[in-house]
Amino acid sequence: MKIYADNQMLAAGLIGGTLSRQTGNMRETAPQTPIYQKLDIPPEKILHFHQTHSDKIIFISSPDEARTFAQKPLQEADAWVFTNCPGWGAAVLTADCVPLFLWDNTASSFALAHCGWRGVAKKLPYKTALALKQAGVKNPLFAFLGPHIQKCCFEVQTDTACQFSAQSVLHQNGKIFVDLNAEIRLQLEQAGLAPENIHAPNRCTCCDKENFFSWRRDHIRQNLLSFIYKPL
Repeated sequence: MKIYADNQMLAAGLIGGTLSRQTGNMRETAPQTPIYQKLDIPPEKILHFHQTHSDKIIFISSPDEARTFAQKPLQEADAWVFTNCPGWGAAVLTADCVPLFLWDNTASSFALAHCGWRGVAKKLPYKTALALKQAGVKNPLFAFLGPHIQKCCFEVQTDTACQFSAQSVLHQNGKIFVDLNAEIRLQLEQAGLAPENIHAPNRCTCCDKENFFSWRRDHIRQNLLSFIYKPL
């Protein structure tokens, strides 16, 4: 089982990352269960929502609040923020969108966001990092951008490009491309993260058919699973 994860996140005491496509299509929750069990994560302790490419954030600030949320129907949102909530975690699904992991060095607070280009344009990375700080996080924050479509493949039209900062838009041979890595880095730095604490490997879901699903490449509804969990 191949998991793309950040070593600093794991060293902080969190379990998580993005699974490769060899694990299978994770669009439904049923195939996720054996994955969590292999990692000694109780599947019922991983929260889910209905992703809508929004900038809505769900805050979970205690185990009791997590239990209450788990019993409710799925809510619409695209980012999780957890504080003081050991024994719980969350998941998002992607297929070119950016799974954004955030945490402090004690792992007492962490976040996971589904950042499609629309969410990035709505400043979801910035808002998620800021939400952690507003929740009382005083320690330095770290970020990891999981596998997603890179600037080599993310060709857009002018009406999309104009929603991003100038330094994130590339013009090559009469075509326009957006660099989501650059845009998210900019937003996280604006939220106060140190540049050296933002880790963004250039793993392109669209280029790498062996390891990743890609909506842009295949136009098939198949999803990679990204998750984060704080053990007790």
